[in-house]
Amino acid sequence: MKISVIIPVYNTKTYLLKCVESVLAQTFTDFELILVDDGSTDGSEELCESCAARDERIRVFHQKNRGVSAARNLGVSHAQGEWICYVDSDDAVLPDYLKDMVEAADDDTGLVMSSITHVRHAGVIPEDITVSGKEMVRYFLDHHILVDSGPVAKLFLRRILTQYQLTFPENICYGEDMVYFYRYLNVVDKIVLRRKENYLVSLREGSLSTRYNSFESEYACFEICLQEISRFVDRLEIPEDERQRLVWSNRVSEAFIRCPKCLYAPVNHYTRSQQLDCLRQIPAEYFYWFGVGFKPEGLSSHVITFLIRHRLFGLLLTLGNLYGKTGRL
Repeated sequence: MKISVIIPVYNTKTYLLKCVESVLAQTFTDFELILVDDGSTDGSEELCESCAARDERIRVFHQKNRGVSAARNLGVSHAQGEWICYVDSDDAVLPDYLKDMVEAADDDTGLVMSSITHVRHAGVIPEDITVSGKEMVRYFLDHHILVDSGPVAKLFLRRILTQYQLTFPENICYGEDMVYFYRYLNVVDKIVLRRKENYLVSLREGSLSTRYNSFESEYACFEICLQEISRFVDRLEIPEDERQRLVWSNRVSEAFIRCPKCLYAPVNHYTRSQQLDCLRQIPAEYFYWFGVGFKPEGLSSHVITFLIRHRLFGLLLTLGNLYGKTGRL
């Protein structure tokens, strides 16, 4: 079997059937479809079984609600395909989604990436190209390919996932996609990029990227991302200043800014003393490099960025707490 398509499912009954049907309509047919129900309570669990009864390529697994990372990991543990491909249950794919990626790979390819239809990712992959070695690293950094760090619209080799025991981390609440992707990048040497957009992203509200978790969770995610992207950039063997600039301008600064922002997010209830203690434990050099790598948009973003870069914690928390109350984080 060539490809195992894994769809984690949690309370997406409204979207699930369209998603499954779009996968079953693929022009490339040598695949299995694994649905992992993560403890759904809206009828998605029954819909998964109904879909499996209609097509023998579908297998369904159920687990208690443990999160999307655990669901994807369970799917991989049951996969039989040479390649692993992820699809989110509220998205859909065009008929050539699998065909265009699998036909672009050869025996030495470690990863295939294609474009997705989402305004944030528009133009991330500028051309059809195969890159390897240091050229691959430089191309990813210069074209900001790392912004597309989610698992969808990609083919991962199952033997590499198994060999290096790569799984989605289940102990962090945000950024698990980035960690998984960056760790995978650090063990492959040849990547195929495809510009064509065959993956249709849902724009429904409630994205995890707009939610904030505890400082401990956000900071843990940031530190892992910093470590993995640093390993990626280190393959270039470049001067320290350039190394830091490349590291912090490729997603690390975006992970870092969530650390101070989570302190005044409405879902958290830190006292001002606790907020200050959290900020003071962060190394001063991180604030400097954040200022170098982060590109703010809009007046409020520029102000917050200035206060973070210069470690003006009092003003940052006063303004941040005000923003937190108005929902303008």
